[in-house]
Formats: sequence, structure tokens, C-alpha cells
Amino acid sequence: MEHEARILVVDDEAIIREFVAEVLEEYDVSHAVNGQDAIDKIPGLMPNLIITDIKMPIKGGDEVIRFAKHFNPEIPIIVITGYTSLDTANECVRMGADGFLSKPFTINQLRDEVVKCLEG
Repeated sequence: MEHEARILVVDDEAIIREFVAEVLEEYDVSHAVNGQDAIDKIPGLMPNLIITDIKMPIKGGDEVIRFAKHFNPEIPIIVITGYTSLDTANECVRMGADGFLSKPFTINQLRDEVVKCLEG
């Protein structure tokens, strides 16, 4: 499954999207520049995993999580955020997030979360 997995990376920062795509180059990685862009792409893309920021313009990651889990409750979601707090992490998990990474995160942390979510 590893090389067939479609991953949607949702972040308003191009450098984060590019970094994640480079680290996960063995996967089929698509990008969304904000929550609305992601919501528009999810039905056609049918991702196996979504990696999303929380704080973004137009629509945030919380709306991406809600939409994705309504669309397909089985889609694993990893939240990446620079606004780390226990409340934020708990809220993301309550909404259905399967993983949580605080910016800045390491290549190994990202790979470990992705593998855990895809094999889980």
C-alpha cells in the first residue's frame, strides 16, 4: 500500500507543503493551499491520508477534519500546527484527528506518523 497511498497536504505555507512532499516523495502527494481548497479536492482525490494545518485563511483545518470524517470516517488525518497546546491537541483528537505534530517537526517524526496512520 505504501507506494500507492494518496496523501493530501493542506497548508497555507508553500514551504511546509513542499517540505512534506519532498519527505514523502515515495507517495502520491497532492496539495491544497487552504481548507476550502482541500474540501473541494477530497471527493475527487479520495486520499488515503490527509495532513492538515489548523490555522489557515478561508477555512481552517478543523473544517477539513469535519468534512473529511463526514465524507469518509476511515480517512486518517494528521494535524500539523505551530499553535501547540494541550487544548488544541485534545480538540483535534475529539474531532477525529489520528495524529498530531507540532511545528517544527523532524523528518523522522513525520515519517513515523504517516506510517502509523497508513498501516493502522
